Amino acid sequence: MSADTKQEVYQLYNSFIENCLLTDKSVLTNEDDIFSITNLFKVKEYFLDAAIEGSGPSYWDKIKLQFQEANYEVRLCFAHLNWLWYLPANDIKPDTKEQTPLWILDDEEFKARFESNKKEHYFPKEGIGSAGQYHKTNKPMEINFLLILCILIKQEVNNGFLKTAEDINTFIIDNANKVFKENTFNVPERVYKLLKTRSFAMESLMLHLAKPDYFEAIASKQDKEAIKSNFYSLIEDLEEAKKEGLTIDDEIHLIKKELENLGISKSFYAPQLWHVWNKGLHNVSEEVMLLQFKKALVYYGPPGTGKTHTAKELAESFITNHFLHKKENLKLYFEQGLKNIGGRIHELQFNPNTSYEDFIAGYQLRSTPTGSETVAIKGLLFDIIDQANNEEETTDSQGKVKLPHVLILDEINRVDLSRVFGELFSAMEYRNKPIKTAIKGIELTVPDNLYIIGTMNEIDFSVERMDFALRRRFVWKFKGYNDAVLTEMLSDYFNDDRFETLRDAYVEACSALNRYISNDVEELGEAYQIGHTFFAELSRVHQEHHNLTGRGRSRKRVFKEAKDILWSISIAPMLEAFLGNTDKESVKEYMERAKDIYSNGK
Repeated sequence: MSADTKQEVYQLYNSFIENCLLTDKSVLTNEDDIFSITNLFKVKEYFLDAAIEGSGPSYWDKIKLQFQEANYEVRLCFAHLNWLWYLPANDIKPDTKEQTPLWILDDEEFKARFESNKKEHYFPKEGIGSAGQYHKTNKPMEINFLLILCILIKQEVNNGFLKTAEDINTFIIDNANKVFKENTFNVPERVYKLLKTRSFAMESLMLHLAKPDYFEAIASKQDKEAIKSNFYSLIEDLEEAKKEGLTIDDEIHLIKKELENLGISKSFYAPQLWHVWNKGLHNVSEEVMLLQFKKALVYYGPPGTGKTHTAKELAESFITNHFLHKKENLKLYFEQGLKNIGGRIHELQFNPNTSYEDFIAGYQLRSTPTGSETVAIKGLLFDIIDQANNEEETTDSQGKVKLPHVLILDEINRVDLSRVFGELFSAMEYRNKPIKTAIKGIELTVPDNLYIIGTMNEIDFSVERMDFALRRRFVWKFKGYNDAVLTEMLSDYFNDDRFETLRDAYVEACSALNRYISNDVEELGEAYQIGHTFFAELSRVHQEHHNLTGRGRSRKRVFKEAKDILWSISIAPMLEAFLGNTDKESVKEYMERAKDIYSNGK
């Protein structure tokens, strides 16, 4: 992103402060009395108080219904909130930014008035960075956040407490995280409960616009957590970092200053830094911390929820995080990368034939010149332990703490874990202490730098059925269906704005189907949710179906047909298999209801 592009965004934001917040003028047109507190309260009445919930009509269809009685000034006031929502985002097309006021005005007379009064450069062609998928899918809530924030500011301006742009920016910095702390403006309780617990991408983006030199242009709280987790070693010894009351934004600012001291002054989203902290993980800092202190973690849940993929990402993030614990390694990492990270991640896939003898140790009959003899043979685990013991890279200034090795055990539900693990449970608990195995002459010692991540399909074997002695040696993390991940996966293929409504309605239908499976089908439950990777197959099905039949046909019709195909070849057979022990009448009833939810979203 060029400096000129960013400057254009900052100039438009400053114009919004001067014209809209300090006075009631428009930043889109050469008109007065548009962004007034009176009009903002009317917007609240039409948009927030009369919110239309559910996945039926699109955002724009809902707007048309909600604002059908609104006058020109109120509609244009609402257009300003949409303008502010897309102002910092460069992943929204310029045409969309330009046309948004006209879509909201939705009246030929209103449109003509806007065209005759509009300013020449009222929208930025680009933004300051990607606002992320959550910023888009959470749009109505993000607009509500901006609406109430602006009402709070206008009240303070009208009461004479905020008199300059600097005053307003300071108010935003001090209060952006408190917008819905109290229900100050009598928001309907059902809506307020949602807003009170929601996070907002625009909260972070408004902080950046208010003070660009201090707050990073990072919309995602998960990104902030990942950045802090992977770079915290840079600041952990600083006196500034030990002060009470620091926010995560304060900590990231300190990290940025330390990176600049190392000669690294790029954005956290520049490739050089991006690969350090972004491993595709959600809640990366939490899971890195859990693995660090427990040393063994299991992802469990329904099939198709990305457990194995997430385990690999966590392993890579965990090892990189440890490598960067030494400040001097950070510069080395940027110059050379972390060599042989794959050699420190060891993967074993369990199957019903995996035995204690394969994994830990056993006896083997070998031929000798005089006949044969039985010899003790170490299992696969010992080779991995040897590699961890022979690790030369260290993560502390004294050179004593070795870089981690991570063992990923895939599908642990397919074996009798107590039998296959044997003495490993004790060795995990008493690190660096030799534990005698069932095989004479072989002792098992698990080093401090060996960590274990398992994956388990809960359908095959629930966590509750495991004995306590086994369960307590692992941290158990449920990995279920994730609508945000599904949206992200689908967006790689359905990346045209014209697909947005169809895609979002499909995601909501998938979510509704899983709620039905989890809460309403007595024979199933949360463990039988359908994973987002199965639903994401719609991209492939749609592409093949479109190539065969779709050219020149309605986009909506081809999308629906692709959905129906996926239901027939994947989703329905899976559900029927889950219901295998249920009587035929109940299966028929469940499947009809499930198909209706999948097709219609309710």
